[in-house]
Amino acid sequence: MLSKNVKGWCACAAATTLLLSGGVAMAADAGASPLTVGGAIRFNYVYKSWQDEYRNGFFGLDTARLDVNYDDGTNLGSAQYRYNNFPKGQGGYWQHFLHHGWVGRRFADKSELHIGVDKNLFGLQPYASNNFYESIAFYAGFEDKYDLGVTYLSKPGPVEWQLGFYPRDGGSYGGGSNTAPSANRYSYNIVADDDAQGFGTGQRDTERNTLIGRVAFKVGDQGQHEVGVSALTGEIRNAARANGAVNTRRNAFAVHFKGKSGPVNVMLQAMRYDYHTSHEATQTYGGLDANSFVMIGGFGYPYPVASKGDIYIANASYDIGGKVGPFSGFKVYNDYSMLHKRVGGYKDSPQNVTGLSFSAGKWSFSADFMLGKHHPYISPDFGGLGATSAEHPGYSRRINLQAGYYF
Repeated sequence: MLSKNVKGWCACAAATTLLLSGGVAMAADAGASPLTVGGAIRFNYVYKSWQDEYRNGFFGLDTARLDVNYDDGTNLGSAQYRYNNFPKGQGGYWQHFLHHGWVGRRFADKSELHIGVDKNLFGLQPYASNNFYESIAFYAGFEDKYDLGVTYLSKPGPVEWQLGFYPRDGGSYGGGSNTAPSANRYSYNIVADDDAQGFGTGQRDTERNTLIGRVAFKVGDQGQHEVGVSALTGEIRNAARANGAVNTRRNAFAVHFKGKSGPVNVMLQAMRYDYHTSHEATQTYGGLDANSFVMIGGFGYPYPVASKGDIYIANASYDIGGKVGPFSGFKVYNDYSMLHKRVGGYKDSPQNVTGLSFSAGKWSFSADFMLGKHHPYISPDFGGLGATSAEHPGYSRRINLQAGYYF
């Protein structure tokens, strides 16, 4: 969890961006303002095959968010804050958090430097998925993740690279009494477990001093294909050991490919991660090896994830041209991902999402059919990214229909 000082620094950085950009915008007599303020509100219909009390599914608010962006060609900044209020079928809770907030500078060669809560540039970018719920890498903490630190992005070209150093994670914020305080955040990080809303393991791990490097090679006449490698290393701090805090390491490595041929798009990725933990034997649940899992938290709740694993991703999509009334931008896709656990004899966690997305003006729509098992969002096996429950061996289904207005 971020200290109050660090949270204040994040808020100050976002405010500085707003004030600086506002001053420049007011000074400009002509042309588009470098400051943009927008946001979104999204609604979901959800059906879960394992929820007998909601056989017809349920409908509710997903997210309301505010976006502030600034770009005058040299000075940059971006911030986003979100509020969630989920219906009973999806936990019946509310929370709010900073999604990201950073200030930066673009240099003469078009390279950039960012400081603040910024995206971890690891693996496929900007996402390793086409669907709303992303890939299983997201739930393991390796997709669409934001931490506090410094990020450098090289100039655009046939070879691009990024380097980031993050002393702290993105922090935890506010939520209802039925959420775990350490997990009220957007990004899935290693977090302290919670006795009431978690698994009561007593683990109090946090991420520290994460270093991430990524290199991407553009291939093809127009650079429409990309081959890349990424590496991550950082500390895990266990603050709950009887003999004092102990720091261990976590490492990850990924190779990816992204290609486009006409309307067909393909994303492939293979990665391996290792969390070298130092838990005491009592920091566990259900008699499991205390070092066979870590507690990952986000969106209000922590859950166990195998401490060693491989993640495989294979996505394909097809862009459909033309319009149907006011609707356009049609895309059909199938996203497959799987977590293979290399510890404890734990069973694999697969996820497959088949879907359709399209838009109409400022409205965006998607329909996803999700199939998976041993997964905290596609099965009743909430601990499934660690040890799996013998009570839920088969596949479960989830349907998600979403409408969002972006302004």
